[in-house]
Amino acid sequence: MAYAAKAMRGLIIDYARSRQALKRGGDFEITSLEGISVEEAVDPHELSKISDALDALAETDAVLAELVDLKFFGGFSFEEIAAMRGISVRTLKRQWEKARVYLHHTIQDDLTLA
Repeated sequence: MAYAAKAMRGLIIDYARSRQALKRGGDFEITSLEGISVEEAVDPHELSKISDALDALAETDAVLAELVDLKFFGGFSFEEIAAMRGISVRTLKRQWEKARVYLHHTIQDDLTLA
């Protein structure tokens, strides 16, 4: 499951990057305004920052990075992930908070450096 979630992350990031490629007119996108909400609009640069932050997290703590992949890209619930890992939901939620804090600080640092 972890491998599938990581593969899904790679596919989503690659797809977002390819849509923005200049060779395909990445600055322009033809869309219909019907059925599109603000929440559906995803900035490929933000996805790239998230991917880089997850890679940095994987170097620091691979278990936390795998948790984020399973939750965010795999779509699993806390209960499902806890069952896969054989730990309590409360422990998993503590790990989730640690991962969120790490990613938040990493992404914020990238934004201030840019």
